[in-house]
Amino acid sequence: MTRFEKPAQFGGAYAQPAPGASDIKTLVLLAALLAYAAGFVLLYPIVASSVANSVSEGNNPALMQFVGP
Repeated sequence: MTRFEKPAQFGGAYAQPAPGASDIKTLVLLAALLAYAAGFVLLYPIVASSVANSVSEGNNPALMQFVGP
């Protein structure tokens, strides 16, 4: 090796350790939030059109009376 060459950098002789429990919990939470957002994006237009159809037929959900037990 000359003065101008950089020594080789190897990550280490050992395998990387498994991710910790906090890393796994974070990834699971992130996946759940993404699934929730995707469901909202997919279902919101369907529900909005259903409510619009109900209102146009005269069945406005905001005007319905609550019937308690």
